[in-house]
Amino acid sequence: MKFTIDREQYIVNKEGLEIDLPRKEFEMFWLLCSAPGKVFSRKQIFEKIWTKKSLSNERTVDVHLVNLRKKLGDQVFTTIRGVGYKINLGMTEITVLNAKAIQ
Repeated sequence: MKFTIDREQYIVNKEGLEIDLPRKEFEMFWLLCSAPGKVFSRKQIFEKIWTKKSLSNERTVDVHLVNLRKKLGDQVFTTIRGVGYKINLGMTEITVLNAKAIQ
């Protein structure tokens, strides 16, 4: 599956079709794509994307990942039980436009 991510415009294209992702889902996909193959724990994802003032908890990461799987494809993501999530490199080709580092 081929994806193009435009970081400045918050646009994700899947196989040439633009996919509408809310900001948090986009940020989560961007984070996972920023280090292909790296497993990110729920806590790491939560701390990178949600503010300390957020009323949400780490389980919100699971909900957003379910939404991403529905929109982008279940095979794009791999769950490492008890550890976290990563991009499935064997099934995913990612091109990044206008990349900025995640703080």
